[in-house]
Amino acid sequence: MSYTTSWLEEITRLILDRSLTIVFQPIFDVSEESILGYEALTRLPPDSLINNPEHLFNLANKVGMLSELELHCRKLAINRFAQLKLNGLLFLNVSPCTLSQADHPKGETLNLLKCAGIAPDRVVIEITEQFEAKDNQILKQSLEHYRELGFKIAIDDLGTGHSGLKQWSELRPDIVKIDRYFISGCHQNIVKRELLRTIFELGTATGVSIIAEGIELNEEFLLLEKMGMQFAQGFLLSKPAEFPDVGLPDGLSLRHIGPNKIIKDNNLFELEKLITYVMPVSIDEVCSEVYQIFKKSAQIQSIAVIDQNQKPIGVIYRDTLAEIFSSDYGHALYDKKPITNLMSNLPFIADISASIDDVSNLVTDNIHFDLRPEFIVVDNGKYVGVASIRSLLKIMTEQKIQHAQHANPLTMLPGNIVIEQKIMQLLANKQTFSMAYFDLNHFKPFNDLYGYGEGDVVIRLVADVLSKVCSKAFVGHVGGDDFVVLFQCADSEFDCKKVLEIFEQRINSIFKPEHLAQGGYFSVSRKGNKEWFSLMSLSCGIIHPNVNIVQSHLDVANLASEAKKMAKKMKAGEVYIQPTLNINVASELDGSRA
Repeated sequence: MSYTTSWLEEITRLILDRSLTIVFQPIFDVSEESILGYEALTRLPPDSLINNPEHLFNLANKVGMLSELELHCRKLAINRFAQLKLNGLLFLNVSPCTLSQADHPKGETLNLLKCAGIAPDRVVIEITEQFEAKDNQILKQSLEHYRELGFKIAIDDLGTGHSGLKQWSELRPDIVKIDRYFISGCHQNIVKRELLRTIFELGTATGVSIIAEGIELNEEFLLLEKMGMQFAQGFLLSKPAEFPDVGLPDGLSLRHIGPNKIIKDNNLFELEKLITYVMPVSIDEVCSEVYQIFKKSAQIQSIAVIDQNQKPIGVIYRDTLAEIFSSDYGHALYDKKPITNLMSNLPFIADISASIDDVSNLVTDNIHFDLRPEFIVVDNGKYVGVASIRSLLKIMTEQKIQHAQHANPLTMLPGNIVIEQKIMQLLANKQTFSMAYFDLNHFKPFNDLYGYGEGDVVIRLVADVLSKVCSKAFVGHVGGDDFVVLFQCADSEFDCKKVLEIFEQRINSIFKPEHLAQGGYFSVSRKGNKEWFSLMSLSCGIIHPNVNIVQSHLDVANLASEAKKMAKKMKAGEVYIQPTLNINVASELDGSRA
């Protein structure tokens, strides 16, 4: 008996004996804290000669029985889904090469659904990239046929296989699932993070729902949720089972403040890196001695003058002293005089913990900016050295380039990488701050009804209002319709209420008059059903992270995520303010779940 014949007989036996079983893995809507649907997966009996499901489908493809096997598994999945009375969508895996076969049975899936009492709009045809389609034109026609019948189309394992983004562009799916490779370790890999961010933003721009599958670590989940993930699937949340979870599992409650330590980011601005230590002189030092210091070292351009507490009170410049001591008269007049007679006022002083924005503002607002190449740096008021204006400008230019590279292309506001760096800098320096998280309510129904162009108009409107009202704060665009504002002053609540007020005034000009009069409109929900939605509004939640407890930007993101959910429950125009945590955050959250 040949190799092919033996496997053909085994596959035929599995189909005829009906010994294959179906398990379901839930797919969760994280933002709504509900189940989106279930992916049907095939499992082999213990006595099978074939090792695993992947091996089974590979062999079926080789012996020409892939179409028969898939139809059999599809029937099992539909019947089992109906038997269990599961809610949400049913995800059915289908190979492109099967759909592209001209002789592939048409209408079989629809018949199976009718018998099971399941509407086609509850079924997602999930195109796997395991086997390449032989005829892309037939594949497109087949998918269009399914779409016309009410089915939804999904692309599985984006980033692997034969086509990737090409399939996304040509097949125009309703749903895209990101391959496990890009999810695994994404919290430790900046390249994966940027690719994921791009995929989420592309999904928002094209109206495609993105599912992150294969999530196994809490750190992965935290990062993905912060990046805008709405739909999630993986062992961390729920494993495939014959009797799957029908409600939100404990897995989604794993978002606690972890033991993450502050990691110094090489991209963070640190004024300390620009400092050159030049020995200061005391207020009692005579001018002739200071002049000798300049003569001995041609590199020194300025020397700080400090008092008995090491606090800078002035600065003496080389050119000033050189001009006076260029004549005998200058020597005679100032040789024995205290240096305070010739020192200049300090142009400005920068604290060693200052941000680049703080220092750049000091430089550009100072009238001596064009005249002097250096400025004084202090630590808690005490002199620590001088820093070069040229070095500062170099850092400022590099950071502006980096900000531009990581800016959101729609609003040109700083994106996630810059936001994370800003938060990490504040935490590293123990600088008290508050963060406001802004999010649009019912943005997707608006986007679906009014179109993506109008959706972009609204996103830019939010960015414009935030930038103008919160001009003294750091405004960032997380992605999609999510924004953050980092405040280092006490005006956060006042400014946030002002943002909501102005947004409500300006958004009314975008709504159609009949929708304004009705106070809402009918649109398609995330589950594909036509529902009534109230007018889109802007919500805001404010957190006050305790910098002595919160240890990383992921912890801040977790607190912001909770505040976002609470803010969505507030009345229009109201701001949710999260209580300040003065005890161990992890213990408090764990205790609330007990």
